[in-house]
Amino acid sequence: MSILNIVTVDIDADFLSTKTTDVDKTHILSNEIQTLIEDMMDTCHHDNGLGLAANQVGVSASICIYKEPGKVGFKTLINPVIVAKEGKMTSWEEGCLSIPGKSFNVKRFKRITVKGLDRDGNPMVIKTKSKQLAKILQHEICLLYTSDAADE
Repeated sequence: MSILNIVTVDIDADFLSTKTTDVDKTHILSNEIQTLIEDMMDTCHHDNGLGLAANQVGVSASICIYKEPGKVGFKTLINPVIVAKEGKMTSWEEGCLSIPGKSFNVKRFKRITVKGLDRDGNPMVIKTKSKQLAKILQHEICLLYTSDAADE
């Protein structure tokens, strides 16, 4: 697979702040999307990230990959929607691969429920149990839907 170039805010902030396009369920199993997912995983691993949104590699598609704390490998989330937010919002320091070398304090919910599709196009629901996974997913989903850490 390939290591992709990360789009940074100093290169193309306008692209990063444009809402991504949902992926049609019939297109998910295409070689194009499956290769993109693999390349995103390789890129995120290479850059020591915990997650990566497709627009961060120059593709306007509602796809993100993430690493679940304490687990090996990355998981895929397509067309994600946060359907529930629980707990008090707390401030977290977090970085972003599109804003290299900087970190920001961002308020996030402690637990969320997300609906979306897996990399095979199957419906999935994620109810986060850890604050760290909730933070990772909120960060990646915010990137897909027009905001980055600097905006939050």
